[in-house]
Amino acid sequence: MSQKLDYSSADFIESTPNWFVKANKNSKFDDLLRNGWDKAMEEGVFRYTMGHLETKILDGPKQYVAQLNVKRATDRRQPQNITSLNQPFNPDTFNFTKIKEREILLTINNTDDEKSSNSKEIKNGLTPVQDRNLIIVNISPLEYGHVLVVPQVDSCLPQILTRKALQIALEAVLLSARRSFRLGFNSLCAYASVNHQHFHAYYLEHELVVEYGAVKHITGVLYQSDVMPVPGFVFQTHENSVSTLTRVIHKITQYFQQNEIAHSVLLTRGVVFNEDKNSDNRTVRIYVWPRQKFKGMPPEAFNVAVVEMGGHLPIKDENSYKNMTEKEADSIIETAKLPEEEFQKIKSDVTKIVFEDSEDKNDS
Repeated sequence: MSQKLDYSSADFIESTPNWFVKANKNSKFDDLLRNGWDKAMEEGVFRYTMGHLETKILDGPKQYVAQLNVKRATDRRQPQNITSLNQPFNPDTFNFTKIKEREILLTINNTDDEKSSNSKEIKNGLTPVQDRNLIIVNISPLEYGHVLVVPQVDSCLPQILTRKALQIALEAVLLSARRSFRLGFNSLCAYASVNHQHFHAYYLEHELVVEYGAVKHITGVLYQSDVMPVPGFVFQTHENSVSTLTRVIHKITQYFQQNEIAHSVLLTRGVVFNEDKNSDNRTVRIYVWPRQKFKGMPPEAFNVAVVEMGGHLPIKDENSYKNMTEKEADSIIETAKLPEEEFQKIKSDVTKIVFEDSEDKNDS
């Protein structure tokens, strides 16, 4: 039977230990997720166990985390046919209202939101309506604890980021005491395989280069990261509220949607921008990568979705795993890179969006 977790901002964990100290402390959120996931594995909910997984760190400055996961490539559900970033939700195809009850681990609910929403609805003579925010198992897992976070599941929203979804995602990361907890989103045409709003989340007990890579300030809360072969935008919770970040990032992803720009979004713990990787000053980093639309056959060795954009490479076959180098990984990831002129146009537009948001805030 699934669990329910009520939480508030008082439960948020702003900082986690760096990778130079031993740390395996769980929060209540971690305990519920991990215990539920372990139980589901024991009960055979998944398509395969994780005993086959092999891991190595590739030589090179980026220290990519390569993993051989053949069963993820061969045993996962067939991806849906996606042709547009704005493809409508189709209730006749697979979606997360059709999963088995035993696949649901957690329902999460921010009581701060509930009080605010209910008071408004009651004031207007309406009956408060609950829309479930689910955490469900991914039956074809990448790594330990691989789940899907499905905000407002009963609203049957397509795979387009809402501000509410971004809030739930960022709060889920803040509820975890584990530096290894990652959460990511792929838009349609960026390897999203189900057109029902969701995020991937899992634990990876290895440091990634995106946790400490240098960034360049653009304007306000907006920074640019060039640490990976695909340039992107990045934000941090350090000195910024959940409300501010979700508002700004949602405006950017709305612009992407309106212009059919595929994108991947990664939330991960890391050091405060431009501090040493050993720093104890930690934050949550939110990467937003505009990218090439995925078309045709995927690369043989690994897909270029959000986890790969972050430096975690789940490799499909033993030969590719054995022979993978950082240089080859870079060349595969680079297939998602937009032409420089196109990226610079997007950067100019995104800079304007963020600048105007800060001006609006100052005027209010």
